[in-house]
Amino acid sequence: MSLIYQISDMIEKRWRNRIVFLLCATLLATIIMFGVTTTDQREVIQIVMENPSLILWNFLPALCVMGILFFLTRHTVFSGVLLNAIWLILSIADKIKVTMRQEPLLPTDLQLVKEAMSIFRTFPIWQVVLLIICVFLLIVLLVFLIWKLPAANINRKQCGIGLVCTIVIGAAAYAVIYANDAQYAKYPVYGNPYFAVNQYNSHGLSYSFVHQISLMSVEKPEGYHEQTYAEIYDMEKPAEQEKKPHIVMIMGEAYSDLSENPHISFDGLVDPMQHFKELSKSEHAVSGHIFVPGFGGGTANTEYDVLTGLSTRLLRSTQPSYDFVRHEIDAIPYRLRNIGYHTAAIHPGYAWFYNRQNVYPHFGFEDTYFLEDSFHLQTQGIAGYINEEATMDKIIEVLDTNIRSSDAPQFLFSVTIQNHGPYENKFQNIEQHFKTDVALTKEENDLLNQYFHCIMDADRELQRLVDYAENSEEPIIVVYFGDHLPGFSNGMDFFDLLDYPIDANGTPKEQMALYQTPYIIWSNDSAAQLCDVKENIADAKLPESGIISSFYLGALTMEFAGLDELSPVYDTLNAIRKKYPVLSNMYQMTANGDYIEEYTEEMNQAIKYLHGWEYYLLFDHKLNS
Repeated sequence: MSLIYQISDMIEKRWRNRIVFLLCATLLATIIMFGVTTTDQREVIQIVMENPSLILWNFLPALCVMGILFFLTRHTVFSGVLLNAIWLILSIADKIKVTMRQEPLLPTDLQLVKEAMSIFRTFPIWQVVLLIICVFLLIVLLVFLIWKLPAANINRKQCGIGLVCTIVIGAAAYAVIYANDAQYAKYPVYGNPYFAVNQYNSHGLSYSFVHQISLMSVEKPEGYHEQTYAEIYDMEKPAEQEKKPHIVMIMGEAYSDLSENPHISFDGLVDPMQHFKELSKSEHAVSGHIFVPGFGGGTANTEYDVLTGLSTRLLRSTQPSYDFVRHEIDAIPYRLRNIGYHTAAIHPGYAWFYNRQNVYPHFGFEDTYFLEDSFHLQTQGIAGYINEEATMDKIIEVLDTNIRSSDAPQFLFSVTIQNHGPYENKFQNIEQHFKTDVALTKEENDLLNQYFHCIMDADRELQRLVDYAENSEEPIIVVYFGDHLPGFSNGMDFFDLLDYPIDANGTPKEQMALYQTPYIIWSNDSAAQLCDVKENIADAKLPESGIISSFYLGALTMEFAGLDELSPVYDTLNAIRKKYPVLSNMYQMTANGDYIEEYTEEMNQAIKYLHGWEYYLLFDHKLNS
């Protein structure tokens, strides 16, 4: 204790000692961040050696934070310890997120602390206890340092000047260096350059994280003119038809067809996607895959794409797309409500998740049902989330109530949540659901078994809704799709171990497979006859690959239901989809199934048009309530 005090006193007495300590502590924090977050060390070391300025750009943010801490507290040792603690926490958070979601730490993640803590409560109790102990010990250490150790002998004026200078230098560096896209892009990336994890790995977490701040806002598209879209925007109702189909759209949490694998067999067992597969064979159904915005998370972004017909990827922002929904916009529920539909949204999670409590009404949903008012976690929960059965109970209840009490057709959108990770010990003492010729550890086997059990539950409840629709005389269309692939705690190990054709650094096909989930649109006999579904399916001209961008799915559903001319946005989307089934910020896919990295002029025009629509609807066009 006495030795620590003496060392601290020696540091605080002279400016030179303080500067040396602060620089060394900052360098240590930078080294720790590189050490924890960097994979493929050899390649990254080579990149850094060839581009030494990367060291400076990763060192400078830590130095600015160090300066702010020091001038606010006047405690050198305290500032050094706190900086290293913050950098270590950020590094670990990045490592966990990359492992489970194949996405690096983003500035917007700091806005989702409440959501993250809610999810963390579902982790094993020992992990929660360990976290609490570590946080407690860190707080004790910091209190000890600032209370017991001497402070630097500098006055408030000096601290104020130092603080202002640090902030000015930091702001100037941000404007000149970190917000400079061209500067960031000039550094090489090891692996697939479109993959954000590789960018962080090659450029460093500090540099990349601060650079991402500049991507939080949405810039006006080049050549954009508001009047161009205002003149062609048509809010007139389409021609009325006597009867319209009910539409139930469900987004399944982490729903995927990972069970489709040559190394996995369900012989003598129940295929977890049995009902989905049988349904997809119906002459009244279309199915395939959607190319979604993210992997392992970002549920709200897929919702946004499907419900609005707008593209999260075209926003080119690190913020969740729901952050930009700040007023009523022309989404599918709004349009359907305008032609007589009753619209409702069900989310068996907290209303504040991704601000759905405000976003759903902005989309045009008249009724909303959330965990707080419509579900009981204690009696309907599995591993901290509302189960599939309870969610489907609510879906059928809302649909059936509307059918019995109103002549208005129902548009019902629901998100399921039971299948949210983590998957370890999600169900207790379940039987083995699959066979495999790959040697899996006990933990790996159980993890995959738990996940397949989740998919089996979702598949069973989907069939329950289909049974309800088939036994009804009412015309009912059911849409079911996944929001993203699951993020397992062992990262990409399963994909490599079981030879899935999924690789973030592989061929274009393997890269894009990371973002594909199954979808199906099905109608009962009554809806098929009312909407002339067979003809609509033929007119849709879906690609042989079966893959379309997620922002096409809502418009495709409207075409499937025969609701033509519902919106100029959806008509345009359906026309573009037939030429370019997948438009993204990675590769494009033609109707022939070819992957294209370089945009043709026609593709550029299509993307420019859609980007302009998105900007117009989000920022320039406000609907009248």
